[in-house]
Amino acid sequence: MRTGAAAGVLLCSGVLLTACSSSPAAKPGAHAAPSRTPGASTPAPRQAPGGTCTIWLYGHATRAEVTGNGSLDPSDLCGGLAKSFSRGGDFWTTQASSTQGVVPVVCGVQKDGVVIVVRDSSSQIYGQSVCSALVQGGWTEDAAAEQAGQQQDQATNEANARASAQASALREAENALATLQGTNRSFTNAKTVRDDVTTTDADLAKEREDAKGGNGDGCYNVENVVGYDAENVVGYDVTSNASYDVDQEQQNIDGVRTQISTLQQALTALTAAGLPSVPGAGAAIATAQANNATAIATTNKAVDHLNGVLKTAYNIANTLGTGDCADSGPGETPDSLSHIS
Repeated sequence: MRTGAAAGVLLCSGVLLTACSSSPAAKPGAHAAPSRTPGASTPAPRQAPGGTCTIWLYGHATRAEVTGNGSLDPSDLCGGLAKSFSRGGDFWTTQASSTQGVVPVVCGVQKDGVVIVVRDSSSQIYGQSVCSALVQGGWTEDAAAEQAGQQQDQATNEANARASAQASALREAENALATLQGTNRSFTNAKTVRDDVTTTDADLAKEREDAKGGNGDGCYNVENVVGYDAENVVGYDVTSNASYDVDQEQQNIDGVRTQISTLQQALTALTAAGLPSVPGAGAAIATAQANNATAIATTNKAVDHLNGVLKTAYNIANTLGTGDCADSGPGETPDSLSHIS
């Protein structure tokens, strides 16, 4: 079955397609040729070394890639073929279409050394019509040309896939690096835990001051002031606030390790994709590892200090009472904080 896109092909039986250069009237409903400004030059056919040019069906992805036999100028070859194809009512042009991506091969044909590879996308209705009309017009199917076109498409698809994979690997590495660099810039060396030390030391000093009051009337000072300081002030500082902050510091350190691992994996993917490492990656990893080591040392030093303060606070309260107020303290010291790693 032929459509207007290819009916005119049957009018040209010779290789010299420029013989079919008269402009036919368009069929009703056919695509009109785009108007041109008087005096404007016609775009030159797309050419490649070796006498190859391409024509496009206006408004569609359909195209015909033409390779000459060496005796014809590609401009004449594609110009004549475009006019011949346009006799069917649709407009064929040497001006490239804006179709993106690989357009699959529909067929390959040859005649007197001239090879045409027809391409089309989607249902390939127009391309199949052109192929059918060419064969009916005396062109012979060229399996080698068709296979070469398909191999070219495969190579293009593989190249596009490689380029996409490389772009993805590079993007992931850059994002991972930016994340780790941001973490490095915000490094505070366990500031919240160090603040807990300052607060707890101040509260222990206040407990020592309160302890100067001795038993107090009815053991009130030893039980309700100093004992309260040990259990609910200094004790709360260490077992609640500092405990939470130490745990958060461990999570932060683990998070940095994850960021380092993510960047290292992204760098491995870059190498696998044949790309170099992103600048600054090594330095960022080294800085992050050093920051983690510093944070661990700082936090564990603070933990030891906080555990000592807690023990001292309970000891002051437990040993303050005398006489009838003996053993009025808060009792056993709570469990110590654990080191992070």
